[in-house]
Amino acid sequence: MKNKILFFGLVTVFLVLTIWFASIEPEGVLKELVLRYGYLSFLGVAFLGGLNFAFPSLHLAFIVPLLSAGLDFWILVMLGAVGSTLADGIGYVLGRSGEESFGVLRRVGDWGKKFVAKHPRLTPVIIVGWASFVPMPNEIFVIPAGVIRYGFWRTISFTFLGNIVFNLITLNFGNLFV
Repeated sequence: MKNKILFFGLVTVFLVLTIWFASIEPEGVLKELVLRYGYLSFLGVAFLGGLNFAFPSLHLAFIVPLLSAGLDFWILVMLGAVGSTLADGIGYVLGRSGEESFGVLRRVGDWGKKFVAKHPRLTPVIIVGWASFVPMPNEIFVIPAGVIRYGFWRTISFTFLGNIVFNLITLNFGNLFV
C-alpha cells in the first residue's frame, strides 16, 4: 500500500510540473529567478527540468544569460548535473515503487532483467551514453532501472557522469554565443 501511495504521489508531481512548465513562458518567471538568484536557481531549475517530460533540460535555456553575467562555467556544469541527477533519483524511486502497481512496469522489469543479465557490461555504457548525448528525459531508463532494482547508487553514479558530459557539451555550445 505504501508503494502505491508513493508511486501515485510521484506520478502526480511529474504531471503537475509538466503542466506547469507547459503553461509558463520561459521569458517570464523562471528567467527572472535564474538571473536574480544565479547558481542556486540554476540548480533548482535543473532539478525541476529533470522532473518533467515537457522541458527535460529546462536549465539549458538560461546558459547564455548566466555565462554573460559572469557566472563560472564549471560551477554551472556541476550544478546542472547535480540538479538533473537529483531528479533522476526521484525517477528511480518512482520505478522501484510502481513495479507492483502496473503490469506494464512488470513487463518492462522482466525485459530489463533479461537485458542486464545478457549484457552486464553494456548497461553502464548505455546509461552514461544516453545521459551524455540524448536530449530526452533520463526517466526513460532510470524508471526501468528502479523497476529491476539495478542498484540506486550504481544507476545514479552512471547518470551523474552522463549528466556532467551533457552539461559540459551544452554549456560549451552556449559559450559560443557569449
